[in-house]
Amino acid sequence: MNSNGKHNGGGHETSDNEAEEGNVVRLPSLAERDRLRREEEKRNRPPREPMVNLPPATKFMAASFLFIHAFMRIALTPPQQYWIYSHFGFVPGFYTGQEPFTATAIIAPLTYMFLHGNWTHVIMNSVMMAAFGAGAERWMGARRMIVFFVLCSLSAAFIHFALNPFSSDPVIGASGGLSGLFAAIIVMMQRMGAGSGSRYGIWPFIILWIVVSVMFGMMGAPGGSAVAWAAHIGGFLAGFVFLKPVMKYIR
Repeated sequence: MNSNGKHNGGGHETSDNEAEEGNVVRLPSLAERDRLRREEEKRNRPPREPMVNLPPATKFMAASFLFIHAFMRIALTPPQQYWIYSHFGFVPGFYTGQEPFTATAIIAPLTYMFLHGNWTHVIMNSVMMAAFGAGAERWMGARRMIVFFVLCSLSAAFIHFALNPFSSDPVIGASGGLSGLFAAIIVMMQRMGAGSGSRYGIWPFIILWIVVSVMFGMMGAPGGSAVAWAAHIGGFLAGFVFLKPVMKYIR
């Protein structure tokens, strides 16, 4: 039955005005449209990158260099610092009888890479870790990068030992391992096509690094201490030797 209204199946009558109201689209107010626009912009906004966008293992290694050095400078006296350097630094004489062998000499080939002589030394190596380690870690993965860094550091200590077997001076610093990471970066860039047009390939980089290492060894460090240039070259060359096995066997 239809007169002034429409009859539905449930017996309820709906007026023409109510039916017409169902066809009216309510537009959002200016304030609501502004809120919707801000929400849409927020959803489409790219994620904000952290100020220091370093992979986790690289960040940990660089932070460990700085933390250990800061702790030694703040919490230890100069005699205590020297004791740390002479026992946890790499001293070739420990292994040839020139110096009394101690228990710390067993782990010194590993601990020496986390010790640094001054703030210039540790800051420079931390920056190099951030530069070389980040690229190597993104390419190799965190586990491979750490294993590779340790192997290059051990090789650097071995080369220094081979050339100075009776030395009583402790070698400290991460430069040997960092040199190996630089070698990995050179190989990575070559595989990505960088410098592929050169007839000499990566040899100019290798020669330049060796020459610079020898020059620094002759000039010495800014603080007047000696530079273990042979360890730098040993770690660098070890990078080319160990890169393929690490990439193949470390997961």
